[in-house]
Amino acid sequence: YILARLDRPGRRHVRCAPDRFRRVKEAPPTPTDRRYPPFVARSRRARMYGPSGLSGARRRPGAGGALPKHTERSLASAVPGALSVTALCTALAEPAWLRAHGGVCPRQELGVADVLGHLDSALLEEYCMNSQTVLLLRVISAFCFLGIICSLSAFLLDVFGPKHPALKITRRYAFAHILTVLQCATVIGFCYWASELILALQQQHKKYHGSRVYVTFAVSFYLVAGAGGASILATAANLLRHYPTEEEEQALELLSEMEENEPYPVEYEIVNQFQPPPAYTP
Repeated sequence: YILARLDRPGRRHVRCAPDRFRRVKEAPPTPTDRRYPPFVARSRRARMYGPSGLSGARRRPGAGGALPKHTERSLASAVPGALSVTALCTALAEPAWLRAHGGVCPRQELGVADVLGHLDSALLEEYCMNSQTVLLLRVISAFCFLGIICSLSAFLLDVFGPKHPALKITRRYAFAHILTVLQCATVIGFCYWASELILALQQQHKKYHGSRVYVTFAVSFYLVAGAGGASILATAANLLRHYPTEEEEQALELLSEMEENEPYPVEYEIVNQFQPPPAYTP
């Protein structure tokens, strides 16, 4: 009989001794007690009068202890990548790659624009360059085009941040930026080789007997070097960035799927709330 009365909803008791109980307070029944079972009614009252807020308030997606979303976009590597693309395009369009002084060549500035397409025969007749130098300049232009393609693809990956596994690995490990650095270094090496060939040709055909012959690098050479440096910065920004583990990525995917779905009804949240202490405490 005592246990039956103690199990009635709305009563709270404290166990004072092993063999007796004392009634502390009897709460009046509420409409919630009549509409819901005792378990749900207690949870609903705790939700209504507890510190959590008003009854029926639904939890907003992403609020509370939600995990932060991770994006594959990287502004820190996209900015150097854009600078690298711009520098390579400017270097390819700029005619000044090498400057020759002290020889019989009437032109002081030589570049890849002189050998793309139709080759002017006056460059060979006036001893500005030879056939080997022409081949080197064309190889330089080809590597510049490859560098532009690689740096542009790396820039697009950093800006859009695709979720495809292959593209994600390519962006995280900065493969395109590394290829751009290698191609810029190759262009610099071929430029040095071409300058040595032009210097040897001009020394054989000096303008005057005691002329000082020397070959210097022009603006396009330094633009390619700057593009390689920017690609190095972009590579470092990608490799030094902290990425979530596989378990964290799965948790983030589940979280995003839950946030996209419709929130659960109020009754489901009430049943699955943190439950208050039991009616009997030792």
